[in-house]
Amino acid sequence: MSSDETTPALQSNDDAIETIEIESVKIKEKRPSIMDMIKEKQNDQDFNQKMNVASTLVLEIYRVLMGAFLVVFVPQKCEDTICSMNQNINRNDTMSQIAISSNAMTMLIFLFLYFIEVKRENKLINYLEVNRFTPVDNESVGEALEKLSTVKKDNILKFDNYYQKAGYVSTASFLINAVLSSIVVYSNYLDSKTLTVYLTNLLFMGLKVSDVYSTVNTKKNVFYSAYLKNKVQFNDVDPDKIIFDDESPKVEELPSEDTGSSESLTTVELV
Repeated sequence: MSSDETTPALQSNDDAIETIEIESVKIKEKRPSIMDMIKEKQNDQDFNQKMNVASTLVLEIYRVLMGAFLVVFVPQKCEDTICSMNQNINRNDTMSQIAISSNAMTMLIFLFLYFIEVKRENKLINYLEVNRFTPVDNESVGEALEKLSTVKKDNILKFDNYYQKAGYVSTASFLINAVLSSIVVYSNYLDSKTLTVYLTNLLFMGLKVSDVYSTVNTKKNVFYSAYLKNKVQFNDVDPDKIIFDDESPKVEELPSEDTGSSESLTTVELV
């Protein structure tokens, strides 16, 4: 067969191979469907935790609103009838004005607490994970944190410290607000609803304060979630946040017992 007859055949084969390669690349570059993305997100621990935080935060804001503005939402007596919300807010006496100011200040302090709380929770979700197969004690979690970069590790500890201090300030504000508000509410006592609503709203805030206290009063490397149920503890590093040293540790490989050889030990570098 002449070279002229062979050349078209080779070109045809090359074209066929090139077509197959292009189709293969197109298949690889095909975008995942919406259902695939949804399934992937459902199996993503970080995504599920963040959705839980978002839904819980809405209820938390409602709770702090009712618990902070005690003078506004607790039923009180104005002459012979129940006070309107506007009447509760626009009282002229000094004690009521002080209590209203305390209500507003408490609300702002708790909103700041929630800001720090969410920032801390996001750091924990992004950098750490809940691993039921690893220890949860202070020393073991501290060793796991060494897998993180220094910046990420310092961020976690920094926001955990911020959250602890914000928790103490919020607790003090809650107690002061409860005392001042009780004075105003008692002086304008209506009936049993006054006491019932006051104690209920106070309980809303009290449970939050108690929850914050139990979350932050732990050892240095014990990080409890502020939102996930049963006080989930973040005790391991997220796999995609682990950093490796430039120099990998080396392991010595022993000679095989089957061959019975006395060859020298071989050094294997871990990847």
